[in-house]
Amino acid sequence: MITDPLERSVLSYVHGQFFVIDENVDVASAVKQVHAKNAETIIVTKSNKPIGIVTDSDILDKIVMRGANSDKVLLNTIMSSPIVTLSSKATVRQALNIMRVNVIKRIPIIDDEKVLGIVTQEGLANAIRTSVLEKTFRTYRVIIREHYKPILANLGFLLQFAGILFISPAILGMILGETTSASGMFLSITVMFLTGFILNAYGEKTPLNLKQASLLMVSSFVLLSLFGSIPYMYVNPFSNDIDPLSLFVNSFFESASGFTTTGLSYLMYPENLPQSFDFYRAFTQWVGGLSFVYLVITFFYPERKLIHMKGMIGGGILKLKQLLLTIGVIFTFYTTVLIIMLYLLGNSNIIYSVSLIFSSVTGGGFIPISTALSIEKSPQLLVLMAGMLISALPFAFHYALLSKEMKTTKFRPEVFLYFGIILVSIPLFYILLDSNDNSQSKWLTSSFHVVSASTNTGFQYIDVSFLSMEGKILLIVLMLIGGTAFSTAGGIKVGRIMQIFQKITKRKTPLDNAIRSISSVSSRYNESYVSYGKKTDELRAKKAYRESLLVVALFLLLSFITALVLYYLEQKSFMDSLFESVSAVTTTGITAGITSMDMNVVSKVFLIVNMILGRFEIIAVIYLFMENRIVKTRGSEYLKHLHIPIKHQDNAIK
Repeated sequence: MITDPLERSVLSYVHGQFFVIDENVDVASAVKQVHAKNAETIIVTKSNKPIGIVTDSDILDKIVMRGANSDKVLLNTIMSSPIVTLSSKATVRQALNIMRVNVIKRIPIIDDEKVLGIVTQEGLANAIRTSVLEKTFRTYRVIIREHYKPILANLGFLLQFAGILFISPAILGMILGETTSASGMFLSITVMFLTGFILNAYGEKTPLNLKQASLLMVSSFVLLSLFGSIPYMYVNPFSNDIDPLSLFVNSFFESASGFTTTGLSYLMYPENLPQSFDFYRAFTQWVGGLSFVYLVITFFYPERKLIHMKGMIGGGILKLKQLLLTIGVIFTFYTTVLIIMLYLLGNSNIIYSVSLIFSSVTGGGFIPISTALSIEKSPQLLVLMAGMLISALPFAFHYALLSKEMKTTKFRPEVFLYFGIILVSIPLFYILLDSNDNSQSKWLTSSFHVVSASTNTGFQYIDVSFLSMEGKILLIVLMLIGGTAFSTAGGIKVGRIMQIFQKITKRKTPLDNAIRSISSVSSRYNESYVSYGKKTDELRAKKAYRESLLVVALFLLLSFITALVLYYLEQKSFMDSLFESVSAVTTTGITAGITSMDMNVVSKVFLIVNMILGRFEIIAVIYLFMENRIVKTRGSEYLKHLHIPIKHQDNAIK
């Protein structure tokens, strides 16, 4: 393929705006024929052979300006002759050189005395300019077409589907007569639909690779949080005299906290909100925590095309249809049972009951009323604890419990270790908890907050700022560890902890197979690999171990950076600042009292970033910046193992 525009054939740029006329025709008759065909050039012939050329300039200079009678002047008297021509094999460079040497602006292209067309100096110059621009921007167009159009289309589709989901809280607002709340939600839905339509128009809905899936997930949560902030701005639950920037930042913060299932909130008394708005807040956690909007993609692509997407939404070893069944049916069943239990135990407001259970089974942490959590409501606290524990267990474990297709055996080591961490932490926190409650109430308080921290839910009814340093450290550790792999919980995940421990100790334990199966990192690639035996498993385990260490390092680094920002800007103790930053990046939501509307805007932005990055355990960001290197390294290792020649590796990888 010739990329230099000067070396291209002139045939690429010929036009047919010419007319062939015999030399003995008068100029007036020739002009009438030319104008009737909207032509620009007259090729003059003799015995059907081209001998000259007549242009508008010839007619103007030799007829009009001299006042000659065009009816009596023949074409052969004003034509430019001999005619300068080129063959169809000539290049643009040759044509321009001929024009320059002969001081002409157009050349007929002739083969075997047949006129194929005309090339002009202006046309060739425009073609060269266009070609240079195309060459300059071709790379960018390819990048957009191949790398970003699939993201745009899928992102548009997700926004439209999210808009459909949020019709339910909007309709509830209309039923309850809460017009302000309903109007804000309908406005948000409209913007989602409109943006989705625009993105669909510019995108191409094709399967995504791992890097594209990562970018889709991060950008979709940012946009969902952005559009989800519209009802907050419309209702304005913050302050009547709030400035526009603070209103936007606060609304974005609350929305991001909902979609990422963090639960940090500026709203001390959510019962002052319309009930439909309380439901909307919990519904954002339901949609964001259970990844409903992403699962709809399963209906449009074959299973093999969705390996990377499944990894990003936490499918584990489940097939996508099984994952959809787990989230759409099994979790709905759990939610319904817990709502009924909460209602029967005295929570008579069904909307508040639904909101609380939505927050618990998604590891969310939003409360619909400020008095929802108290030691006096111990039966209800136990129900919420059950919901929180459900949120922290693997999706595949839930599926295995309620189906005959799969056994829970391979998940048990991680689940046992997770519950072991909780059981050890409860008495430790009991000792560290400075409380005047009686022994039974203190045990419940300890159990509730340990479960809340370890499931990354964020429910609390104690003032963390009054905890001892040891108590805060224990909760920080629990939040960082998080739940099990492929659950709605945040944090580093127990699966990674097991994997790192096994690698460091270099022991082949009974946990080894479970680690290989359920590790949060390595499982993201398991389905995309073809097993080539022990060597391949070792390569995969080594890579997963490195990624696990990187995730741990990034969690700690981001936590400490944000803690330093909060410490400097909010003038709080470093321990409280670290607690708040860890709570955000692990999407927990337990607060040490720093999160408030009076926070510095920069502090709010840092917490928002923590919440969004924490929603993907920071792994999505790693894939965005390191995926190409990971794929090449992985491919090279496998190809060496398969003894494929080096010169064929790139094609083989593709």
